Amino acid sequence: MTPLGETIMKRILIFLASSIIVASLIVSTVSAEYISSGSHEIEISTTEEKITVKETIILQGSSDEHIGIISFWIQDGAEEVSIVVKGSSVSHTTSDNEYITNLSSLEIEMDSEPKIEITYKLDKNTENFQKELLRNTSYIKVTFNDNVLYTCNNIASGMSFTLSLYQPTETTLSTYIIVAVVLIIVLLAVVSFYFMRRQKTSKIKKIAIESEELLATKKALLMNLLKDIEKQHRAKEISDDTYNKLKEQYKQEAVEAMKQLEDMKSKVK
Repeated sequence: MTPLGETIMKRILIFLASSIIVASLIVSTVSAEYISSGSHEIEISTTEEKITVKETIILQGSSDEHIGIISFWIQDGAEEVSIVVKGSSVSHTTSDNEYITNLSSLEIEMDSEPKIEITYKLDKNTENFQKELLRNTSYIKVTFNDNVLYTCNNIASGMSFTLSLYQPTETTLSTYIIVAVVLIIVLLAVVSFYFMRRQKTSKIKKIAIESEELLATKKALLMNLLKDIEKQHRAKEISDDTYNKLKEQYKQEAVEAMKQLEDMKSKVK
């Protein structure tokens, strides 16, 4: 074969190889476009050292073609990432927050609704959980230590959200409201007893003693509340803003109760 013929043959082979590569990429891209997520459940739990995340995804497809290259989005700082497809662990590569895997060798049909399980760990000090959806998703649910943080239906591809893992709950705030109401009732009782019309000296002293007991009870309740909200704040169960407001309020009420107690004791004497 002449040098010219060899050159032409090499060019033909290069063209064919390039065409095959491009065709395979197109097939993978097209197949990915026809895949959505029927359900996407995310379970987040804490241990002494790490935050563990387990994502269970049920894929849905509109054809019987095999799934090729597919990607999943995982937030920064993830460690020990594992992707299991239909019980088989698969390798992956990363590009920014996308974890890319090729499932061609498993010959999984798109319409077979395969289950994907992704597990990874986050630093124990992680305050927010982030997620971006790379496919249309019919239903998503996020739980944190068995408490539901977020649910949504019919989410479009590209949608993202951020969830705070540590925030005050409605139950905690309701408890403080109930305690505040009880304290107000106690305070009204103290005022009612304290400003009753003068009676005999013995009765006045008795009322003063009863009022002193109520004030002492109020003071003890407030001090316990201050300790409790400080403990919850350290455990990140309530926000800084809620903690500062509650602390200032209960501290002022405790100081006022102590002043009233001192005044009452001096008058009884």
